[in-house]
Amino acid sequence: MVEYLRRPRDAARRARQMEVKALEEISFSIDQGEVFGIIGRNGAGKSTLLKILSRITNPSTGRAELRGRVASLLEVGTGFHPELTGRENVYLNGMLIGMPSREVDSAFDAICEFAGVGPYINVPIKRYSSGMQLRLAFAVAAHLAADIMIIDEVLAVGDAEFQRKCLGVMRNVSSRGRTTLFVSHNMSAVESLCTRVMWLDRGRVRAIGSPEHVIQEYLASGSGEGGHQPAEIDLGDLSRGWTLGGGRLSHLIFEREPGGQTRPPWRVAFGEPFSLSVRYKLDRPTPGHVLGISIRNDRGDDILTSHSVDQLHGSSSDQLTNATGRVTLSQPWLRPGTYYIEVLLYSGIQLIDYVGDAVALVVEDQSARGAPPVALKKGMVAPVWPWTIVPASND
Repeated sequence: MVEYLRRPRDAARRARQMEVKALEEISFSIDQGEVFGIIGRNGAGKSTLLKILSRITNPSTGRAELRGRVASLLEVGTGFHPELTGRENVYLNGMLIGMPSREVDSAFDAICEFAGVGPYINVPIKRYSSGMQLRLAFAVAAHLAADIMIIDEVLAVGDAEFQRKCLGVMRNVSSRGRTTLFVSHNMSAVESLCTRVMWLDRGRVRAIGSPEHVIQEYLASGSGEGGHQPAEIDLGDLSRGWTLGGGRLSHLIFEREPGGQTRPPWRVAFGEPFSLSVRYKLDRPTPGHVLGISIRNDRGDDILTSHSVDQLHGSSSDQLTNATGRVTLSQPWLRPGTYYIEVLLYSGIQLIDYVGDAVALVVEDQSARGAPPVALKKGMVAPVWPWTIVPASND
């Protein structure tokens, strides 16, 4: 009997010992009109913090004070009732933040146009694809008259046009005095959008300050996905956002040409060739599946994109379920600066897996070694094309 009585107490004691605080000693303030970025590895406490600020989760200690209407986009389906139509969910969200129906009426057409769901606005949300739900959710958050907009990883998925629209709207609403909290693993988007950035690490604030300073500190510490890790980056634990599944990107490998590897942040000299290899697994043979990589600058502009269908050498990959794709950037044309590499795997219009800003790439100016001064070249890329100069004829 004593043994049976002891077991519950022992279990309770072990549970107390295993308790982990999602957030601890968090304190910060945000001014009206700021775009405040929050960065950190998975498990750092970012999503928990946003749920507290969105009043979805109550803090066990402390308090969060927000002055004004709050619109949140935390994950697909949040704030939507699956049995209600798109139209009904728009008005439901307006009611939840205290908007009169006449104010929702005035924003309704803009919401439908931005989301691109006009023909389906009277269809129940449960019939929408995840992409349609995402577009409508962002449109609702952006166009309803909220004073504070809270966004979690909205740029982790979606085509380039959708991402550009999101970035444009977020810049526009901040210029009108709306406060925005933006969580993302997309360092280029954070740096280009935010006025200040907070770095969370294991539930604590590591740094708050200018985007450039905090992001550099984050990447250099080894906490960022572009920190001092082996040249083979494990993509398994990095943020995914919203994907339809069916496979998984597993590793990204960097190799300088000819041969040799280096540690991230990956560094190459201006004009130096390098290769990227992507390992992936599919749940089943998927004919027509495609690997892609994109390289963005620190302002979030897409600079280079390459997909495996562009120029695939060798046998078809249609029947492969465990494979490695390799691309060599023989003439990168990247100007000196910091870039971010994203990786995607898709089939047709279905996004199987996606990792944004998996690692940072630094292109170094070698003009000190006698190379031409790249700074004199205009444009977003700096190609090196062959020239010839010959003596003029004496005609």
